[in-house]
Amino acid sequence: MKKIFILLLVLLSSTLMLYTQKKSNSIGIAFYRYDDKYIEYLKQYIEKSVNKSASLLMVDSYNSQSTQNAQIEMLLKKNVNILAINLVDKSQAQKVIDKVSVKNTPIIFFNREPSLESMKTYDKAWYIGGTAQEAGSAQGRVIVESWQKRMNWDKNQDGKIQCVIIKGDLNDYDTINRTEYMKKYIASNNIKLDILAEVSAMGKRENASKVMENLISKYGEKIEYIICNNDYMALGALDSLRKFGMNKGSRMLNYIPIIGADGIPECLQEIQNYGIFATVLQNPVTQAELLTSISKNLISGKAPLDGTHFNFYNNKYVVIPYIPVTISNIDKAIKLYE
Repeated sequence: MKKIFILLLVLLSSTLMLYTQKKSNSIGIAFYRYDDKYIEYLKQYIEKSVNKSASLLMVDSYNSQSTQNAQIEMLLKKNVNILAINLVDKSQAQKVIDKVSVKNTPIIFFNREPSLESMKTYDKAWYIGGTAQEAGSAQGRVIVESWQKRMNWDKNQDGKIQCVIIKGDLNDYDTINRTEYMKKYIASNNIKLDILAEVSAMGKRENASKVMENLISKYGEKIEYIICNNDYMALGALDSLRKFGMNKGSRMLNYIPIIGADGIPECLQEIQNYGIFATVLQNPVTQAELLTSISKNLISGKAPLDGTHFNFYNNKYVVIPYIPVTISNIDKAIKLYE
């Protein structure tokens, strides 16, 4: 009887050990920061899309990569099935992959695009979202279409677009590719850019406002377009124009079209107010639903894109197209944030 009792204890302890080691249907998600309006709504859409089909462990990285690294370690210790990472610093993707691959946990990067070189080092790493190439091409498209429809924006009637380009971090490949592919799209439509200045505002609204003030003082009425790598810089450029009494109201008097990228709510509001001409938007609903679908597929042992209408680009990227947004479709864009 004593031997049987000991055997039962061993079997029970083994069962408990297996139970505690077994993963539940859980998704660990690290957002780069909660106080970004786009991320705020993306988070809500993910919660709605998952809807109790899996447990969500979500964390705010407070725009700190070191904080995010610690959170990833914590999520790995909790044995989540999937890690979804909205990188704080895209250049740190390889270090994140090295940390996660040791545990053999699938990782889905989203919204902030890691390099293909890093992604290729781990067979269970994928990316969902827009790409810098797609964003730049979409910006180019909205510029071309607006230029062709509004020849009165050619102030000196020389057939060229006199523009200033306000860029992010000059060493960041998003900055490089958004700018390059915007230029390529415009050139492919036989329109010439006469670039008065290309300057960095490091992606920040306050910096862009200061930069734009200097550009207005230097170039004044010569400027026909202001092209910005993101919406925060577009808003900063608008702040400066309004100091000079420009871009106020819907009559298009004393107006310079500003083009942004990302489709954040503040920018959409200024398109509605006729302050900013256009942006390009990455649909947060599509991104959230796709993140959920891929996670569920991986947890169930299915192929990542099973049951979706998307395909992989370079076997790693699921590209969500950017949608050009102007006053003509602003209502639909704003509804995404309601």
